[in-house]
Amino acid sequence: MHLSISTKVTVACTAVLLPSLLLLASWLHIGAEVGDAAGHIGHLTELLRGQDRQDAAQRALRLSIGDATRLAERHGTVPDAQWRALSAELQAFRALNNVTANDPDRALPPELRIALARTRAATLAFVPIGKELVDIARIDPDGIKPTMPRFLDALKALETERTRTRDAMGRAIGDAADDAIALNHRGTFRALLSAGAVILALLVMALWLHLRVIEPLTSIAGILRAFRADRPVGQSVPCLDRQDEVGDLARGVSEYHKAMEAQRSAQRRVDFLAHHDALTGLPNRLLFENRLSHELLRARRTGEKVTLFAIDLDQFKSINDRCGHAGGDDALRRAAKLLSGCVRASDLVARIGGDEFAIIQIAPAQPAAAEGLLRRIARATDATLTADVPIQMSIGVAIAAPDQSGGDLHNLADMALYRAKSDGRNTARFFDTSLLEEVSLRSRLGRDLERAIDANQLHLAYQPIATPDGRIAGFEALLRWTHIDLGNIPPDVFIPIAEATGQISRIGHWVADTAMAAAARWPEHMHLALNLSPLQFRDAELAGSLIDLAARHGVTTDRLEMEVTESATLLDQHRHAVHTTLRRLQAAGAIIAMDDFGTGHSSLSNLKEFTFDKLKIDRSFVAAMLSDAPSAVIVKATIGLGKSLGMSIVAEGVETAEQLAQLREWGCDQLQGYFIGRPMRVVDHLIAPVEMAG
Repeated sequence: MHLSISTKVTVACTAVLLPSLLLLASWLHIGAEVGDAAGHIGHLTELLRGQDRQDAAQRALRLSIGDATRLAERHGTVPDAQWRALSAELQAFRALNNVTANDPDRALPPELRIALARTRAATLAFVPIGKELVDIARIDPDGIKPTMPRFLDALKALETERTRTRDAMGRAIGDAADDAIALNHRGTFRALLSAGAVILALLVMALWLHLRVIEPLTSIAGILRAFRADRPVGQSVPCLDRQDEVGDLARGVSEYHKAMEAQRSAQRRVDFLAHHDALTGLPNRLLFENRLSHELLRARRTGEKVTLFAIDLDQFKSINDRCGHAGGDDALRRAAKLLSGCVRASDLVARIGGDEFAIIQIAPAQPAAAEGLLRRIARATDATLTADVPIQMSIGVAIAAPDQSGGDLHNLADMALYRAKSDGRNTARFFDTSLLEEVSLRSRLGRDLERAIDANQLHLAYQPIATPDGRIAGFEALLRWTHIDLGNIPPDVFIPIAEATGQISRIGHWVADTAMAAAARWPEHMHLALNLSPLQFRDAELAGSLIDLAARHGVTTDRLEMEVTESATLLDQHRHAVHTTLRRLQAAGAIIAMDDFGTGHSSLSNLKEFTFDKLKIDRSFVAAMLSDAPSAVIVKATIGLGKSLGMSIVAEGVETAEQLAQLREWGCDQLQGYFIGRPMRVVDHLIAPVEMAG
């Protein structure tokens, strides 16, 4: 039996329709699964909001109890209404936390269910202890102090369980999101598979039409042979108005032509992405390097100046840590838009990679044009200071010399960028020849530093730390380098080099070993203070190594003071590793001191998160305290803060009798500076009390 063309086409269309229906059903099923996943994520998010409300209630309760008990301890009058309000607040807190780990609608992950149950148990344990503390404070204020440790332990346990619960919720939300993504991927694969089946059916049908119909139609065949992917068709497809099988074929050919145009458009998109950054839409490194090479060649003929701006976003890692990768991506897009709005049409802004950008500027008058662009960028970045995430940049500028390659020009701009970062960030620097000398010197010092220990060029100087009555309490070990050719190299020059070249761990071990050998000869009441570099904390065995060194030299760990700077060691993702190491040292008996207190950006937060034994007031405040009222207030307030937290206070940079007298009057525990004693290699003669005026 012979079937007509239209019948065969009908059969073929039916073959296409079935996979299409399957594709539609698959999409509906995918939508339902994704909806369920989104609902689960929403439910977990609602639970997280509940935890936020409970955390806020807990903080308010802790502050209320703290205020009332401190007032009661000072024998102040606490109104009965306030006591009743505290009791009511405790009951309300208990009621607010009276939740269960079971969810009647959606099953929670076991880890989260357990965490919720443990949080509830910690709450039930905390409320009666808080009630007991309130009742005791109300009746017998002298009983507050004995009761307070139990209250603080219960509070700490509750906060610990809350932290675990929030972490478990975060992981649960992350797992749910991962499941949703996996569902989407599986659904996409199934949809693509179904679409592939549809396309396969279409291809089979097209092949059949070609073999059975198109060949007899020479005119349409001629047009098909004339199709070129690299140029549009010059004539329209004939027979589009026919209502028979040939007309259907002609219309199919026309649709094919449209598909070819769509393919060309897609290819243009692929070509764009090959030379542009997908996130910001800016030219990428490949296009940037090609354009730079082209402009340098052209400048040799035209006499124009090619200027390269190397740009890094400041604190981009901190933005990622604080706002997540989505926030980091948003900052990169904003930075790209900001830079694009500051340049001329002839300039090129490119994203080189990560948080690195570059600008190629072509202008006859330099450095005037570069300075103008820097001013525009500075105004634009200043306008973002009020935003939640300000955009700030460090910029290095290099103006091309004749016959200079693109790579060399980029290196010079990077040198200027490094100087801008070293000078405090959020600034710009032009390259000059002194930078080459500086880089050469740093490179030499980096090489020579590797041999400094073996060549006996490194030594320690010990600066005394005294009590206000002149008794030497201990010494701080300070590293010094006497270069065989260059003489004394300042620590603020070679320590960053040691950190950058990875030599700081070896040098730090040598400092600790040498200093402990010296301390073994001191009286047992004298302490040894050692400075720890942030990079030393990358060694998970740092604490064990220091404790072993002390045991080998016979120096008890309670004679050791470990000094760390707040701004360098207690930030971002390294915070946990730093705290773990410091707690291990502290548990072994060592004293942990925060050095240069007041110069970091999160001092009070650090004091809250880690219990330091000692604070060292930065010398800049001590130097100015007699002539600058704000500095005096800071020093006096720091002494008071330390005493209220049970910490010892050391004032650095004491250089005059007047400073000593004032610090003694304010109750500073220990003093350090040239007035007490300069750093020296031999300290035996300073073991006796020193004479101090005042």
